[in-house]
Amino acid sequence: MPALGRIADFCDAISDATGRWAAWLVLGVVGLLFAQVPLREFFHGGHIVANDIGQVVHAAVFMLGAAYAFRWDGHVRVDIFHQRMDARMRALVEFAGTALFLLPWLALLGWFGWPIVLNSWVEREAFAETYTPGYFLLKALLAAFVALMGIQALGHAARALAALLALPSNSER
Repeated sequence: MPALGRIADFCDAISDATGRWAAWLVLGVVGLLFAQVPLREFFHGGHIVANDIGQVVHAAVFMLGAAYAFRWDGHVRVDIFHQRMDARMRALVEFAGTALFLLPWLALLGWFGWPIVLNSWVEREAFAETYTPGYFLLKALLAAFVALMGIQALGHAARALAALLALPSNSER
């Protein structure tokens, strides 16, 4: 099915672009963490805002990079049974797992998370402990995570379905 392949390729391209962009954020996390130690220890300086910014950037690495990890099969997986399956069974498991577990979980996360994200943006929520503005950015990452993982899950399901439709069944061999 060429249409399913095009859908999967489009979803993969989005995950690849955001994943490569999120990878650059790691430099920001390292820089923020590295700068805090000398400022605090040698100059008795540093600022709590730098820690809050570091938390947001660190969370962004994971929330924006999760779809990329899923796309390249870099996520945690118990592969004891999966590696012993034939290609058809693997495609069936991938499709069923995505359609029955991942997509409904993302739908619930989006449904219940969206009001929290929206409320945080409307109030321009600050960090509770430090009153540093910008906590709403951290919560916005939840919406980005759901959207990016949803796109990649659709691409993953499309690729698995295309593989299922293209592979001969055991009875056809």
